[in-house]
Amino acid sequence: MDDLEFRRRLFADPSDEQLMNEAKQDPAKKRLVDEVQDFDDMLGDALKVPVPEGLQAKLLANMDEQEPKTHSADNVVNLAWYKRFTVPIASAASVALAVMVYFSTAVHAPLYAGEHALEHVYYEESALTLSKEVNLQVVNEKLAMLGGKLESLPGKVTYATFCNFKGQRSLHLIFQSDHGPMTVFIVPSDKNDYRQGDTQFSDSRFSGSINKGANADTILVAKLGTPLDKYQGEVNNSLQWL
Repeated sequence: MDDLEFRRRLFADPSDEQLMNEAKQDPAKKRLVDEVQDFDDMLGDALKVPVPEGLQAKLLANMDEQEPKTHSADNVVNLAWYKRFTVPIASAASVALAVMVYFSTAVHAPLYAGEHALEHVYYEESALTLSKEVNLQVVNEKLAMLGGKLESLPGKVTYATFCNFKGQRSLHLIFQSDHGPMTVFIVPSDKNDYRQGDTQFSDSRFSGSINKGANADTILVAKLGTPLDKYQGEVNNSLQWL
């Protein structure tokens, strides 16, 4: 199932069991599922408006007071069909608008590449503790699907998987550098839907570097104080395109 079909089915039914199982294998899809389910719960809570106590009696009393004593043809007013449904249509329109606004902002709002990279690292932070080596041949089998190849990496690779980097299928690697685990995102540059932003970024724990390439962007993230320029050069020099 491609990403478009996954999103279409998820928005139609956030409880789809098949989608839940597929999302367990893909952290990016799992994150999207969580967002949609949270919004679905929020929307459901918003629509559960409790009926005020005694409302029915008050409405009936109101109708009795306003009902005319006699009914003549002159008093009959034929409302246009669309005016009879003003309240339900307005309510439905409000809900539809809320859904459209949410998915046009929360789901599709563009992030700077650095912001998204940090978010991705935190979401899969447990992967930084992995120690079992992933053979470079396995890495290149995955990278070949994006049209690339790595001659080497400056450290033992301990994590290699595809990821959804803001709408673009990318390769997510972690290798063990002299300064600790380093995350590498290789993001094909032909369909990027994020804003480039600064080429250097950081927060209180990690710093990152972005190299914009003709075929792909290489984004490195490591703990503060790591000489990213050195590693960026080594990764870029090793990366070839088939």
